[in-house]
Amino acid sequence: MGKELILEIGTEEIPARFMEDAIRDLSRVTERELKENLLKYDDISSYGTPRRLILRITYLSGRQIDRLIEAVGPPKRIAFDKSGKPTMAAIGFARAQGVRVNDLVISVGEKGEFVAVRRTIKGEKTEKILRHLLPKIIQSISFRKSMRWGEGNEAFVRPIRWILSIYGGKPIKFKLDGVLSGSKTRGHRFMSKKPFHVENWNEYSSELRKRFVVFDQEERKKIIQESIDLRAREIGGIPLDDEKLLETTSHLVEYPIMLKGSFDRDFLKLPTEVLTSVMKNQQKYFPVFSKAVDNQKLLSNFIFVCGTPVKDQEIVIKGNERVINARFKDASFFFEEDLKSPLSSKPEKLKSMVFLSELGTYYDKTMRMEDSVEQIGIRLGFKSTIVDIKRAAKLSKADLTSEMVFEFPELQGIMGKYYALFSGENKEVAKAIEEQYLPITREGILPETKYGSILSIADKVDNISANFITGHIPTGTSDPYALRRQAIGIINIILHQEFHLSLKETYDFSLNLFRDQQKIKDSSKIDKILDEILDFMVERFRNLMLSEGNPNDLVDSVISSSCDDLVDTKYKIEALSEFRKEPDFNSLAIAFKRVFNIVKNQPRDNFNCKRLIEPTEMLLFRNYSIVKGEVEKSLSDANYIDALLKMRSLKEPIDKYFDDVLVMDKDEEIRRNRISMLWEIRDLFFKLADFSKINT
Repeated sequence: MGKELILEIGTEEIPARFMEDAIRDLSRVTERELKENLLKYDDISSYGTPRRLILRITYLSGRQIDRLIEAVGPPKRIAFDKSGKPTMAAIGFARAQGVRVNDLVISVGEKGEFVAVRRTIKGEKTEKILRHLLPKIIQSISFRKSMRWGEGNEAFVRPIRWILSIYGGKPIKFKLDGVLSGSKTRGHRFMSKKPFHVENWNEYSSELRKRFVVFDQEERKKIIQESIDLRAREIGGIPLDDEKLLETTSHLVEYPIMLKGSFDRDFLKLPTEVLTSVMKNQQKYFPVFSKAVDNQKLLSNFIFVCGTPVKDQEIVIKGNERVINARFKDASFFFEEDLKSPLSSKPEKLKSMVFLSELGTYYDKTMRMEDSVEQIGIRLGFKSTIVDIKRAAKLSKADLTSEMVFEFPELQGIMGKYYALFSGENKEVAKAIEEQYLPITREGILPETKYGSILSIADKVDNISANFITGHIPTGTSDPYALRRQAIGIINIILHQEFHLSLKETYDFSLNLFRDQQKIKDSSKIDKILDEILDFMVERFRNLMLSEGNPNDLVDSVISSSCDDLVDTKYKIEALSEFRKEPDFNSLAIAFKRVFNIVKNQPRDNFNCKRLIEPTEMLLFRNYSIVKGEVEKSLSDANYIDALLKMRSLKEPIDKYFDDVLVMDKDEEIRRNRISMLWEIRDLFFKLADFSKINT
């Protein structure tokens, strides 16, 4: 019967940002190690607080599963003679294995029959294995940053101060970097300092709670959320709904107590984003808003987590109020300083701000973006308002020179909007400046406006071009400049806004802007860089289409044909998916494959319809001539379903052609002419998709 294992790693305060991964990793590593060591169990669960990582395994078997090992010797035909008597080879093998010849067995494998010795290895007791396994599990938990302390050699996220290790009610003794494991743990850092013994999970969990430790992170989150809602109702508002902030605060304390405070109402004159950013990002406070549905306003209150029960909560509240008021006072000073000069005066300061060391400054980037939005904007039909879009590009990075963004980088773009409005810029320009960084996550909010969408595309195109020029290309394990996220951002904006934009033309223009600024030392490499970028973009688009549930073969068939206008490419994939439901879809795909396969690797020549001889090939040409114009009309109208329906009429003439006509005629002129006609049919199909890649 299995027993229960409890492992607790007691540490100094672990940063909240490491906790989720560490808790998850503890279970993952343990599962892997138990499997490798042939130990059975019922369930693994892991928990964490800032001061401890906890592992619980239920019904862990008392010993390893017995193993059957096999030592393989010489082939059977060599080990035994024709009469079945053992040869010297068998006798020698048995002697070497320490068994009698009669104990040899025949092992049958892919390479034939061999003599072998089989032994059953009894599994070791779990207690013995755990003495080595538990230190290995602790050392295998990965962190983004770890440290060494004292004179020890082991690295961990923070110094380990105690280890609780109990199996079946008894301690498992081992030593890790000078810390001896045992049956003792500790309660809350300030409320229950004295160590205490535990023997089982019920005792462990109940005693920790008595000592002000809620070890289950999900329970702490629930307590915090309920307390926040209660405090907000007391204020008459609603709290900021932020799952990430809730998760972070749950990892800041072992015993959550939520308190509410307030700040000077004069600070409400500052932009709301400034106040919420300071509260949320710097102080881990929850802002509170009014309950109004259509005009929700920030209130001069906040809710924060306190990790220690205190007799006088007012002292804690006053302390936090002093801190937030001081922060807001700094922000207010930065805001007033920034407003002393208009936003239009700030781009000059970008000349001293390096963008990428090999590619100049943010001023250079801004100049490129002005040209880039003009090219994109005109291509998309915004010629009449291109002045405003270029204005947004010119001012897009100006807020990077402001005191506020220097202190709070997460406000870039947002402060640009406010400073633009205060400087008298029009609302469209200000909104575009704010939206230029969107989306900030893979599935984040997209720019709402056309100007903001164009500016965001130009910014990301410039970033991707710059990094490919300097060789900072993402690898399987590294993407330090988040180029994949930026590429997906471009694709999502294009699809959302239905921008018919040529990827090749856009990136080619961008790379040549770098060349004009003499940022590319060897201009002959531009074509190679362009190909690399386009492959990078197409792969992101392909993955996006697959993640939306489109069939792999249809996505590949359309992308193989063309993937420059992403909106059109998506429409083609959707049309093929819809057309695939038609009963004769497969037969049409097969007809195209016959055309594709026969022209593959064959030279193409000028087709001459006067050289057609057979009635069947004349029939195919007549049908093709009629359908070609109709198909091209449907394609130019982006009516891809209609184009497919038109193509379908070629199926029967193609099938009859291959039944009646010998394409590879002995006469070279006839042969070349027939292949040339098939090349033309192939090109017509290929304008929509490469049907040869479709599974039939």
